[in-house]
Amino acid sequence: MELPQGSVTYLALRYSLEFVVVVLGITASFWLSEWSELQNDLQHQVKDAQDLLQDLESDAVRLAEVGAAADVGKERTLRILQNHTRMTEGDMTYAAFADTMVNIGFPYSYITFFMNDGTYKTLLNNGRLQNFPTDLEESIKEYYEYVSKRASDNNAMIDNLSLNYFVGHHPMCMVKGDEFSMGAESDLDWPASARFVMNLPNTQERYKSDEFYVQTVVYRNRIVFHKSLIQRYENIRSKVESELRAYLAEHPDLEIKVD
Repeated sequence: MELPQGSVTYLALRYSLEFVVVVLGITASFWLSEWSELQNDLQHQVKDAQDLLQDLESDAVRLAEVGAAADVGKERTLRILQNHTRMTEGDMTYAAFADTMVNIGFPYSYITFFMNDGTYKTLLNNGRLQNFPTDLEESIKEYYEYVSKRASDNNAMIDNLSLNYFVGHHPMCMVKGDEFSMGAESDLDWPASARFVMNLPNTQERYKSDEFYVQTVVYRNRIVFHKSLIQRYENIRSKVESELRAYLAEHPDLEIKVD
C-alpha cells in the first residue's frame, strides 16, 4: 500500500529533523566536553604559572643576596690589594697593614645560589610543562636547565677557591667567621685574636709575600666573574618571569579551581 505523497514528504522531513537534532546533540556534547577539558587544562596552566612565579620571586631574593655579597667581596679584596701595594712600596708599615686587614675582616662571605626548582621538577615529571606555549616552555627550560647546571659548577669552584684562599693564604680569617668581622658587639675577642695571628713571624712572611698578593688577585677575579654570572642568571630569570606574567595576563578572568 503506497502512502500519499504528502505523507512521504512529512515522514522524510520528520526523520531528517530528528537526525539533525541527534547529530547536533552529539556534537554539542562533544564540544562541551572538549571545552570543559580545555578550561581544566587552562586552570592547571595558570596555577602552574603562578607557582613558577613564586619560585622565581624566591630566586630573585636569593640572587640579590648573593650579588650583594659579591659586591662586598670585590670591594674588600680591592682594599687588601691596594694596602698590600702600599706596604710593598714602603708607604705603609706592616703593623699598619695588619690593622687594615683586621678592619676589613672577612673579605668575602662566599654564599652561593641554589634555585628553587620544586615546581619545575613537578611539571617536568607530570608532563604538564609541555602544555605551555612552545616559546614559554623553552624559556622555562633554559632557565632551569642552563642556570642550574652552571650555578652548581660555579658554586663548587667558588667554595673550593675560598677554602683554599682562607686556609692557605689568609689565615687571619680562620680565627672567626664572617659574623664576627662585621662589627658585632658580642665579638670582643676578634681584634685581639686577629692581630695575634697577623703578628706571628711565619704569618707575617706569608702576608708580605708576592704570593699573597697574587692569590688575592686570583680570588678577586673569581669573585668578579661570580658576580657576572649572578647577573646573567638574573637576566634569564627576569625574562622567564616577564613571559609568565604576560601569559597570565591573557587569562585575567579565569577562576582557578584546581583540585
